[in-house]
Amino acid sequence: MSKEKSSSASDVLDLCIIGSGISGINTAYRAQAAFPGINYAVYESRHEIGGTWSLFKYPGIRSDSDLFSFGFEWNPWQSDKVLAGADQILEYLQSSMKSFGMDKRTHFNHKVTAMDWSTSEQLWTVTLSVNGGEKEKTVKARWVVLGTGYYDYQKALPAEIPGLENFKGRIVHPQFWPKDLDVTGKKVAIIGSGATAISIFPVIAKDVEKVTLVQRSPSYIVSIPNRDPTAEWLKRFLPLAWVVTLLRLQYILVGYLFVRSCQKDPQKNREAIRAGAKQQLPEGFDLDPHFDPKYGPWSQRMCFVPDGDFYEALRSGKADMVTGHIETVTESGIKIKDQPGSALDADIIVTATGLKVMTGGGTKASIDGKPVRLADKMLWRNSMVQDIPNVINVFGYANASWTLGADTAAKVLTRLMAHQKKHGYKSATATVKEGNVVKEAKLFDMDSTYLTKGRGEMFKAGDRYPWKARQGYFQDNWRATYGSLTEDMVFA
Repeated sequence: MSKEKSSSASDVLDLCIIGSGISGINTAYRAQAAFPGINYAVYESRHEIGGTWSLFKYPGIRSDSDLFSFGFEWNPWQSDKVLAGADQILEYLQSSMKSFGMDKRTHFNHKVTAMDWSTSEQLWTVTLSVNGGEKEKTVKARWVVLGTGYYDYQKALPAEIPGLENFKGRIVHPQFWPKDLDVTGKKVAIIGSGATAISIFPVIAKDVEKVTLVQRSPSYIVSIPNRDPTAEWLKRFLPLAWVVTLLRLQYILVGYLFVRSCQKDPQKNREAIRAGAKQQLPEGFDLDPHFDPKYGPWSQRMCFVPDGDFYEALRSGKADMVTGHIETVTESGIKIKDQPGSALDADIIVTATGLKVMTGGGTKASIDGKPVRLADKMLWRNSMVQDIPNVINVFGYANASWTLGADTAAKVLTRLMAHQKKHGYKSATATVKEGNVVKEAKLFDMDSTYLTKGRGEMFKAGDRYPWKARQGYFQDNWRATYGSLTEDMVFA
């Protein structure tokens, strides 16, 4: 393996952004807008931008939050579609990157493997594997942004399903959907009840002999119109730029109020969601147990389906649901506990059971050569990594659009960089100051199985500000824009 190294002061990056998904793209824009002429680079381990929207290829992959708030504030979503498929989202991301010049700063097939902070230099040395290990190089950077999401791109969460090894048919995980998989005329069992399973279900129902959703615990499934009727009306009277801005504000506000309503009165909202499901189910289809979640609305991420396509699949007669614990997988199907004669025949089993959590894309971090474990650290203002100089981690929301949270992190970053420049500082380190006590808390207040299993592999939050987990976009955005930069922060 050949090695390349940066050799002069001019090679030092002001900002090294790891990842070119939503988080990396937004951070790059905010940085260059705040600091014209900033020397930055975006390093992407894959062959194209887009993150999740480039990686996942399963049928029906789409956003599970509205595109008006999911789109960037600086390049609003202009289609009338409320939920969009991966191809359309990927096109939007690529266009955003190219239109604002961030594509010229992006390096593909560059995977960041390690980063070491030098106290004497006040710089990061970032090590990259290029083209799958063909060569290795290092770059120097003043700041590092982890725009890597929170799951492992290389490995899926192992499916803990009894007897799965007995199955003689094909087993598929959505994260690695095979290009050659043909479900036409086949019997397919999808194990899972999250957004991935709910997205795949109606799409393959058009081609299969039978598709069955096998769920241990139901989710809330909410149908929404996939074209906003307000948009067409507004376009008759207002310029497009005004329309998309108004729609974005509308969806941010409505989403925020809906989550707050669910938290304040979960029973009322639960009943309303179940009533909506009942209206769309086929005649004679039981609401319980299939649409009877054991948790309140938004205790786990809610599944939004465009134009009720999930319910349309059930009405087609080619799709069904089974709710219960799996007793075992057999050579030719699935048996459900406490349901005699429940043997479910299948040619293909799809294990949509969640993602494998990973922090920082697996990047190994160290300070002056001493390793530090990222997942042991809390996040200051939901972004700055505890006790590690000049590192921002970008996370979005679990109960709103990812982009909104990514943008608050980018605002924290640019404010800290401006503060350093104004006062001549070279480093900023978020630290719980001596004498203060901050108890660790969950970063995401969600009980999804894969998040619960992966909690030890994720950043932490604290029980008080500025370490507390996200509270909601409006509060978080205000604090990111105007909140104190010096509370529990050490500059040098």
